[in-house]
Amino acid sequence: MVCPVGGCVTNTNFAVLAVFCVSVGCAMPAMAQGPETVEPETYERADEPPGEYIREEPEEPWYSWFWPIGDRVEVKSIKDDYVPFTTEKDRMMTREEVLGIAEPSAFAPDPYADEAITPAGRAKPTVLPDRPALMVEAGNGFLDTGPLDAGFEVPVLGAVWQPRLWAYAINRTAFQTFDNGFSGNPRETEIANRLDLFVNLQLTGTEKILLGLRPTDNNRPNRFTRYTFEGQDRGFNDEFGFNVETLFFEGDFGSLFPNLDQAGILPIDYGFTVGRQPVVFQEGILINDTIDAFGIIRNNIPFPGTSNFRVSAMWGWNRLDRNEVFSRNENMYGLFVAADAHVSTFNLDMIYVDDRGQDRGPDRDERDGFYVGASAIQRLAAFGGISTAFRVNSSFALQDEVQGVVGNGTLLTAELSKTVPGSDDIVYFNSFLGFGNFTQAGREAVVGGPLANTGILFASPSLSTYLAEIDPFVEDDLVGGAIGYQAFWDNKRRNVIFEIAGRQSLRNDGLGVNSLGFGVQYQQAVGQHAQLTLESFYTINENFDDGLGARAEFQIVY
Repeated sequence: MVCPVGGCVTNTNFAVLAVFCVSVGCAMPAMAQGPETVEPETYERADEPPGEYIREEPEEPWYSWFWPIGDRVEVKSIKDDYVPFTTEKDRMMTREEVLGIAEPSAFAPDPYADEAITPAGRAKPTVLPDRPALMVEAGNGFLDTGPLDAGFEVPVLGAVWQPRLWAYAINRTAFQTFDNGFSGNPRETEIANRLDLFVNLQLTGTEKILLGLRPTDNNRPNRFTRYTFEGQDRGFNDEFGFNVETLFFEGDFGSLFPNLDQAGILPIDYGFTVGRQPVVFQEGILINDTIDAFGIIRNNIPFPGTSNFRVSAMWGWNRLDRNEVFSRNENMYGLFVAADAHVSTFNLDMIYVDDRGQDRGPDRDERDGFYVGASAIQRLAAFGGISTAFRVNSSFALQDEVQGVVGNGTLLTAELSKTVPGSDDIVYFNSFLGFGNFTQAGREAVVGGPLANTGILFASPSLSTYLAEIDPFVEDDLVGGAIGYQAFWDNKRRNVIFEIAGRQSLRNDGLGVNSLGFGVQYQQAVGQHAQLTLESFYTINENFDDGLGARAEFQIVY
């Protein structure tokens, strides 16, 4: 998963998985803020004694019957009265008490009993749902409660290990039909499957080994296990296997070798990772690939004007995907800097790809490239608290420029989003401006191009032949963007996104891909382990056929 400040080298955030298992919440397309508070007006009436104030609730605007679209969320205001501290146990009732079978004599006094009754009536305290266990849990349970195992001290190293083995699966099955109009491929109608299996051996809070398998696909759009009703390769396509897509070890030198610094004064607290892992920087614009790599990071470097300054470096030696079959001859070197300042989080990421090209003969193209990305992420208080992210990414072909592999170009992007007052709904506007032939340092074949983060119409679900609805690549000068609305219901267990997006080439030769698209996506949690996704789109393409498609996906996480 992508780290929210611009990049990471680890694979799976297990805390996110736990939240998904409990509520199956859905990822937001842009940054968001909490709902705003509207305070009731107070005034002194002429016919009342001085000092008597009447509180009057503000009138609802005329559009309140349809806006916001999602659930209204009550905003808690700051209390002047003392509110005693309570734990979840104090607030919980047994199942028998909730159902009225038993008297709530053991239930602690409700510190909020004096609050005004809402029109719907004050809800009774409820029983928290049981923690969904992972598919395999050996040792301490994942996010479980209770005493921790004592573990054991590793000889020589001095580290105390508390081994826990956790395993889980993400199974996605979709019935989908797709034709974006501009790709030249025939319509594909199919049932396709993707299964991700993860096994995590957690040694300490910082050291772990993670294995990820993809048994039903080979990580290319046309190499998923599927049954095709319409399109190429009709019939059943078998892509079963145990392909290792993730296998890495990560940790911290100071935690792994505490005997080297028993006094705790040596600067050896460097994080590291080695193995096959996803590498994502600048939200996938600069690089979005899975490669064999070694990385090292130093956090909390003292730097004026920052609360956290960190620097990481990486060397990748295998599986860099540059719009071709995995390359085994290219070395990738990266330097990544991030700073948390008072208002903004700044990122500066640089990558150099050394293309040795040993398999392409004497007439091969030299494809060395240099890539740089910079971003500023912040909330603009002067504009009503709009959350923003501004990015500039550039690629430079140091020798030969090869279409789709390495080119000279720059991509400017701006992401704006805001929570609709009185709700958790989000309205967003993401735009881009491209110059030249910008290419990514690496891109996994089943993910979208550098424009994938613009909106749902530029993104790919990464499942078989259902690709991006609007061309997500930068080919010469272009401009475009997406505007959308995401509404939430049922405590965020259900949401829908409405989006309009487009791109316009700035070339005058008529060869660019100009598109205007309309898309909708609906997601619904089913219990604690499943999610249903429905989506559809229609695109109007200049000089190409119009695009039309739809899909229904059922996802199980266990």
